Amino acid sequence: MTGIVLFGEFALLVVTLLVMAVGLVGAVVPILPGSWLIWLAAIGYGLAQGVLGQPVFDGWIGGVAIVIMTLLAIADLVLEYVVTHSVAHQEGISGWSTAASIVLGLVGLPFFPPFGSLVGAVGGLFVVEYFRKGKDWRKALKGVKGYAKGTGWAIVAEVALCLVMIGVFVGWVVLAFAFPQAL
Repeated sequence: MTGIVLFGEFALLVVTLLVMAVGLVGAVVPILPGSWLIWLAAIGYGLAQGVLGQPVFDGWIGGVAIVIMTLLAIADLVLEYVVTHSVAHQEGISGWSTAASIVLGLVGLPFFPPFGSLVGAVGGLFVVEYFRKGKDWRKALKGVKGYAKGTGWAIVAEVALCLVMIGVFVGWVVLAFAFPQAL
């Protein structure tokens, strides 16, 4: 490897890890993408290997890592909705309240960024629960707390999956560097 290629490889790795760090923050901050940004950064890294004269995705090592990261990103997407809504359902939140939360969260995002999504989601959930529970704001607030609890657990799961995805990527880079003949 020449010095220029080595510098290019290092710069690519740093940029990829920085983008992955933004993805990790996105696991907590709703306006940023989380696991999918990490996945896209890994795809970009793998494709850029060809520009640097390396095998695309570092050969089979990167291919295996991308498959694992894809499965983890899909698991994150499923867990995000399943955990949030199953905990909310256990707390007595109706499907209509959940639907109102999702719709008003999406409506709120473009009008009041970056917090419009959160305000819309919580507000929609509260309003539907308020009328569903006989205009009892205490019961409606209990429902909002249950939904928040589910969302909190979903965030914990997403952060964990994002950390695993970054670990898989680091493993890919270390293996490709340690065993270049295996590519």
